[in-house]
Amino acid sequence: MFLISLIFIFLTPQSNYAEVLKMLKIFGKVPTSDLSKAQTDENCTQTCFSDSDCVLAFFNINSQCLLFFYNSTETLEVQETNRDDGLFVAFKVIFWDFSEILKSDFQTNLSTTNPDFCPIESEIDPTILLGEDPIPWTKTSDSTWQFRKCIGNWKMFERTDPNITVCIQVFLTGFGTTQTEAKDYCSSMGKQVTGVAMVEESKWILKQTKEKFGRTLPIWQGVWIDGERETIGENNFTWTDGYTVGYKALENGWAKLTETEKGQRQDCLVVSITDKSGIINDVDCGYGGGIQQGVACGYKLE
Repeated sequence: MFLISLIFIFLTPQSNYAEVLKMLKIFGKVPTSDLSKAQTDENCTQTCFSDSDCVLAFFNINSQCLLFFYNSTETLEVQETNRDDGLFVAFKVIFWDFSEILKSDFQTNLSTTNPDFCPIESEIDPTILLGEDPIPWTKTSDSTWQFRKCIGNWKMFERTDPNITVCIQVFLTGFGTTQTEAKDYCSSMGKQVTGVAMVEESKWILKQTKEKFGRTLPIWQGVWIDGERETIGENNFTWTDGYTVGYKALENGWAKLTETEKGQRQDCLVVSITDKSGIINDVDCGYGGGIQQGVACGYKLE
């Protein structure tokens, strides 16, 4: 059986809610990690529990211990092992009563106020809730669990047609950021200036730009995104990030596309406040009017 025990480690109650944070311990391993050179920690599970950024502890019967942290982990896989292997994995999990809405690092689909309750394997459904996006542990086989997330606090967007996951983050690089500077900034991290495939993405980019600007964002000032007009007189754009397709984010009034301004071609895109309902504006390529504040970088999560 996959599940072997629940380690009873309790949070100090902050209310009368039935909120109990525990470490869920199984016979298992992280197949990409080697414990042979890991440091010894006889309290490996407790160490992970006490660190708010820790999501999983991997250790053996000799107390050699590896910890995995939310903000530095993108993908993680756990495989079931046998008792004789002497390998253990401990997930951070919370159990609660569905009559209350509780917030925590992890949640499961279980409801219990009994601290001695031990669920069966099929009832275990841990989800990481540390960041902006809930990240479920997905069971990829009878003996394997996996999760994938964007690096750090990058925002995850699930796209359809094609079905891909894209990670996006906004960076303010200073007033007057040029398109070349924007591309170089993203490239320095191994990322791309991202295109937008859904209105939700451009809304989030504008929201982040406003929050990071720290005061009222002036009209027309925003951040560079990918996209360059293909045909004069049409709103068709070439996406060069390698993963964006389609123009849904530009439809239904969500983009103000004028193509020219005082005789100047405007064939590239920024997310910004406009004088209409649109939040995507076309600007002159390269210079962008000299008023852009930064860039939205992105990548496809493999």
